[in-house]
Amino acid sequence: MSDTKSSLANDRSIPLYKQIAIHLREQIMSGKLRPGDRVPSEKEIASYFNVSQITSKQALSLMSDENLVIRLKGKGTFVAGRNGTDILQSIHSGFKGIVGIIFPSITMPVESMLFFQVQSRLHDRGYQTLIRVTEDIMDKEVEAIRMFQLFGVRGFIVFPVMDENYNEEILKLSLNRFPHVLVDRYLPSITNSSVTSDNIYGTMDVVDYLLGEGHQHIALITQADSNTNTRERETGFENVFLERTLPIDKKYWLYLKRNTKQDDDGLKEKIKAFFHAYPEVTAAITIDTVLARLVYASVYEIGKRIPDDLTLISFDDPKLPYVPYIEQNIPAIAEKTVEMIIQQMEGTYTPRRETVPVTFIRDVRYPTPEGL
Repeated sequence: MSDTKSSLANDRSIPLYKQIAIHLREQIMSGKLRPGDRVPSEKEIASYFNVSQITSKQALSLMSDENLVIRLKGKGTFVAGRNGTDILQSIHSGFKGIVGIIFPSITMPVESMLFFQVQSRLHDRGYQTLIRVTEDIMDKEVEAIRMFQLFGVRGFIVFPVMDENYNEEILKLSLNRFPHVLVDRYLPSITNSSVTSDNIYGTMDVVDYLLGEGHQHIALITQADSNTNTRERETGFENVFLERTLPIDKKYWLYLKRNTKQDDDGLKEKIKAFFHAYPEVTAAITIDTVLARLVYASVYEIGKRIPDDLTLISFDDPKLPYVPYIEQNIPAIAEKTVEMIIQQMEGTYTPRRETVPVTFIRDVRYPTPEGL
């Protein structure tokens, strides 16, 4: 920052407002500022470059004359598209602002579908979006919230990272009553809006089914990281045993930590060792599709067949033959999320928690994948 300020002050041959415009133009051409991104305000630019607000206004006016930015009264200045294809030009009068969407990843199908549906619904209602994938790293989540605030977003939709215990930036959003909705999991110690699936009931439905089918030794394959998502699914498992006054033997609970795809071989060895140690297990529930696929491949390698030797059930559809699953209602989650964030941005900030019912899909008969 200081280098930029000093370079403006030392180059006397070019007016300051033109130097600022050149700097911002370079940000756009390099891709650091993309079409639809908010450009810093006149006040922010003046403070950053240590110039008057008249100078910063001249810089933005010059860029507007060059069709590099679009200035919307009462909303701010935004990077224009190229070659006359700018979406902001076509919705000039209807543009309502920008929403920041923060995902831990979009590698699993359920994440991709949810991302697409949330973004599409926001666009249909006149909002543009900024997207950041955090790779399940809290520091990147914190950085994304801070960065998007600098860009002037009107609200946040956050899918908190897997091992979410405390995020000071989300706490600040709550304390400042800044529009935001958490999706898929929530922070128990913070009052904010959230939309989650009914993880407890979904797991209870599955455990009830398995006990009713005569299974006595049921394994739970879960994530080593703890968050409300995994904890609720574990709670659902426990609830059924408590209601039936059956003992819960947690030696049949296998905790796995998967950081990268390179971890898969090591995890498969742990899964195989688990089923070797407990051959009496006749059913297993995995809390996500990644673990379901790992279990499916692992038990196949030790000679077990699904569903003949082991009944395997997953949260979300792993696209595996004879593997029932708990289906989350993605359209309903997306709709409630968008409804809640728009209500906060356009109406009143009233935090509430929404739980969306799930469905147990029992009859699954995909063709057997080659190689499994």
